[in-house]
Amino acid sequence: MKNAQEVGDYTLDALQEIMTRHPSIGEVRGKGLMIGVEFVSDKQTKEPSEEIRDRVVDNSFKTGLLLLGCGKSTIRIAPPLSVTKNEVDEALLILEEAITSSEKELLQVAS
Repeated sequence: MKNAQEVGDYTLDALQEIMTRHPSIGEVRGKGLMIGVEFVSDKQTKEPSEEIRDRVVDNSFKTGLLLLGCGKSTIRIAPPLSVTKNEVDEALLILEEAITSSEKELLQVAS
């Protein structure tokens, strides 16, 4: 349980930082290792975007990261309680690449 709290806090902090670089992330929330990343079409209005969420899931899968959609526009992140920070770092690299490519495809975001 201690690992779940420590690595969960680490993951939430990293996702909050990733959120600052991506207009499609409307909110990051969670407790321990149960984390949700909500995708939006507009950061100001927080209009949910199922399309972006689904594209991120697909692009992540193509590069080896299995994610699940949850609700209207959220990705659920729920790794095993024994996950390490190194494993989280590897997953977050894949996730951020998937978000970047999804935004380029759907939001026409300049690199």
